Amino acid sequence: MRIAARTGETDAAARAAAFCWLGTALAYFIAETIAARAFRGYSFTTHMISDLGIPYPTVINGRSIDSPLAVVMNAGFVVQALLYASAALVIGRALPKRGAAYAVFLGAALADALGLVLIAVFHSGTREIADGTIVWHLVGASLSIVGGNLVAMSSGFALAPLGMPRFYRPAGIALGLFGISSIAFLITGPAWFPLGAVERASVYTITAWELMTAALLLGRQRGWSFAQRQGRA
Repeated sequence: MRIAARTGETDAAARAAAFCWLGTALAYFIAETIAARAFRGYSFTTHMISDLGIPYPTVINGRSIDSPLAVVMNAGFVVQALLYASAALVIGRALPKRGAAYAVFLGAALADALGLVLIAVFHSGTREIADGTIVWHLVGASLSIVGGNLVAMSSGFALAPLGMPRFYRPAGIALGLFGISSIAFLITGPAWFPLGAVERASVYTITAWELMTAALLLGRQRGWSFAQRQGRA
């Protein structure tokens, strides 16, 4: 595939998308850190990420949950959704042709964003289990985790015209496969395994991809000549 010619408009679109992906990663880590600090006894290995968003004290599967700043975590999910969807839409303006690879990439990104909103609105506590709305939380978690990791796997194909470095495609595929494998292990693996750690493995791959992509796109703005070194994607 030939590398797309750069213009002021395409550079601006790539830069805007990079800042949106960077903002998505920061929004997650900031919200998680603030909510976790307020949650007495919170464990990143045994507690689930969604435990931080439950707005009332409860006990689930032996985990004592009391997240005083659940609103911060849920707001973080919504901010992530807005920035993530914006990035996927804006980066399309930097591409000379938006074909099948970009369609898969965009669809997965929008699924991730929708999932994050559902997670923020429908929680995973005992009240939601009792009234049945837990199903929407589970749908949201599935859309977000699977969608986000599919974005990583398809990005090397969708963003190829931007002249990303050779390692970008296999790195995205590796991150996505590891993330999806982690969530599969969470569902089918032994109950004694630290579930919080496994869940984070499926989510942090998405965050790692966001940071990697943002760094490469911003580096491209500063003159990193990937396209000239490669000639083809």
